[in-house]
Amino acid sequence: MTDAHRISIQYRNGQAALLCAFVVLFFLDHSPPFAAIQSAAFGRTLCMLGLLLMLAAFVSLRAVIQVAPEPKAGGHLVTGGPYRWLRHPIYTGMVLLFVGLFLRKPTAAVGIASAVIVTFFFVKAQFEEQLLQERYPDYAQYRARSWGIIPGVR
Repeated sequence: MTDAHRISIQYRNGQAALLCAFVVLFFLDHSPPFAAIQSAAFGRTLCMLGLLLMLAAFVSLRAVIQVAPEPKAGGHLVTGGPYRWLRHPIYTGMVLLFVGLFLRKPTAAVGIASAVIVTFFFVKAQFEEQLLQERYPDYAQYRARSWGIIPGVR
């Protein structure tokens, strides 16, 4: 097993643990909001946009989808669908989802957990980009013309 593969598995497992912990925390946290920024309607909108973006990304990836950041063996670089503009539309969708969930329930615990998960996706994306650059010779060109996790930011 290569170091990259081992690290990739650790990212996959870490992501699963963080998401499970967030779900438990979100539903069990009954503390009062720490700020008057609660906006359930806007939060729901962001959640829906995030879920729709993730769904479009899943459809575009089809057979090469996986949670681990390591490119799938025998896979190919996907540059269509939302990947035409965003290199990480699933992560972008997750960021929208967690910001939306925070707006729906702006407690300190949900805010901290959301920030941890969003940070995790940014770190995971950096590792994933290193692996994609090593695997696909045309990745640098694709990276130069597409946005990262945040639209408008390359």
